[in-house]
Amino acid sequence: MQPHITEVYARVFSALKDRKASHDEFKGFLSITPELEKDLVFLCDEGITSGSYDFTKDGKPGGSANLGKLIPANFQGCVFEVELSKICIKPDSVVCASWSDLLKDETKVKKPVKHIFFTDSSILLSPGSTDEQYINYLKLSEAYKFIKELAESTEGGDKTIFYERPLTFEFTLTESDLDHPIDLDALDKLMKKDLHQEAIACLICKELVSFLKDIDIKQRFSYLIKHMSSLVSNVLLSYQSYVESYTFDKVRKEYLEKRTEYISDIHEVFNTMATKLLSLPAGIWFATTQIKQMPIGGLESMPFAKNLTVLITVALLVFLLVVSLIDQFEVLKVHKLEYSEVFDRLKGSFEEEATKIQEAKDRIDSAYTKVCIKLGFAIFTAIALFGLTLFLFCKAYA
Repeated sequence: MQPHITEVYARVFSALKDRKASHDEFKGFLSITPELEKDLVFLCDEGITSGSYDFTKDGKPGGSANLGKLIPANFQGCVFEVELSKICIKPDSVVCASWSDLLKDETKVKKPVKHIFFTDSSILLSPGSTDEQYINYLKLSEAYKFIKELAESTEGGDKTIFYERPLTFEFTLTESDLDHPIDLDALDKLMKKDLHQEAIACLICKELVSFLKDIDIKQRFSYLIKHMSSLVSNVLLSYQSYVESYTFDKVRKEYLEKRTEYISDIHEVFNTMATKLLSLPAGIWFATTQIKQMPIGGLESMPFAKNLTVLITVALLVFLLVVSLIDQFEVLKVHKLEYSEVFDRLKGSFEEEATKIQEAKDRIDSAYTKVCIKLGFAIFTAIALFGLTLFLFCKAYA
């Protein structure tokens, strides 16, 4: 497997002797080996080094040489003056001086890169590294997505949360911010709750505005990272207070809305089949009018073939309709499982309203039973109509 660009850069960088830094590049002397030549060719293709170097041989100037024209024999006794770009930024990797340089780039804070090489410290970081700052850096995207989700819910783009006043972020940090771990699991679970989703979003926005409104815009994200645990504690305490003060009128409104929603969904299961069911009697009536009475011994005639074709067509039509109706029972089972879980959870959360919640669930159960009866009757009717057609077919030859 081809090595990553940061790994190749780190090897060449560490091999440079008498390394000096200018405004935008490093220069140093390198005794090239076949392995280092491959690395230099790779870096040349990436635009990090020129691929043409001055060299000395046995301590005397030897002119310049291009990588592509070198052969292993030319390496002996030669020292090449090699330059490397100080900064290399790729979608999945970065070479730069230090954390401070990397964290100035908002794009690399919003979407952390996994392959990093710092030239100031010669530290190479990649997936699997146990460096605490690196681990915390990779979690920055969780903090950014948290802010982005709240901002989008208030129509503030990806960096402004509107709640009584705008709260705007600049996603830049310093190295010291990475000394603080990021743990948003509690808030993620809270935001994914089925109940109170809008209230939870408003509550978190309120806490964020209260928590950060007096912090300078350039320092807000940094302050949030450093004090994330305090924010999480505040949000959880506020949510607990909200739940405790949640009125039964709101609870009642919530489960009544869910009752209406599930009853509508259950009746819709039968309504989707209504058009097909209405077409069945008309189709079978038309088919039975095509069955002609036949004289004895006419089984090999064309009228018999037509009558048999009509019978087979009706049988196929009824079979497909019955299969479709049976499939609707599976859809109903899915709805029943879903609303049973929702209402059981509601009863567990609001025991004082458990009786009325159960009554709402019973109404849904009643709708479920009625639709099951309708589907069963439709299946019986379809089979009965086929039986009528079969009867008429047999009667034609009686």
